[in-house]
Amino acid sequence: MNEKVSNSPAPLSLAEQAYDMLENRLVTLELAPGSIISEGTLIDLVGLGRTPVREAMQRLAYQDLIRVMPRKGLLIVPIEQADLLQVLEVRKRLERLIVRLAALNARDEQRSGLSAIARALTISHDSFEDFLDLDREMDTLLDASADNPYAAAAVAPLRTHCRRFWFANRNQLRLSDAIAAHSTMLRLISRRDYKGAQKASDGVIAVIERLVAGNG
Repeated sequence: MNEKVSNSPAPLSLAEQAYDMLENRLVTLELAPGSIISEGTLIDLVGLGRTPVREAMQRLAYQDLIRVMPRKGLLIVPIEQADLLQVLEVRKRLERLIVRLAALNARDEQRSGLSAIARALTISHDSFEDFLDLDREMDTLLDASADNPYAAAAVAPLRTHCRRFWFANRNQLRLSDAIAAHSTMLRLISRRDYKGAQKASDGVIAVIERLVAGNG
């Protein structure tokens, strides 16, 4: 008799759970840019033990979201315009690749999911928090649709840097522009229009570029 294969995602390890919790606190500025904190503070904040938190810290340090300061503690990396411009320079090219692959490779249920996110975005027009949640959901589904784990791993920290900047400047962000750019890209991907979707992906990055330029 054939065994039934589950399509459910594997449960997150403790280190992955610690990373997700710390990444969220970085994005929402609960871990304030420029502040110095202790490893013990992060352990207390996450509540998952020293080993998984240290593994998460190492990953965040590699992504330049925190920096280890010998004998001082952990620096939450400040948000700098010059750094964001370099992040966007790389992210733009990676997103074009992911969007192209997603448009070509997505299964029918994934295309339906992307279309559903596009519709949900139009409902979140006055809620930045809802938009941010949908943006995360979109990225997860895009990466799954593109089916290139190397591209997904490379772009993930760049997205975190951008979300942190978005949150810090959410009062200056024209949310309607961001929603329109994301929705257009998702609809083009769902229609398998990879050329149009790549152009729309550039439009998503352009929204962030304008916000960065306005904070120079």
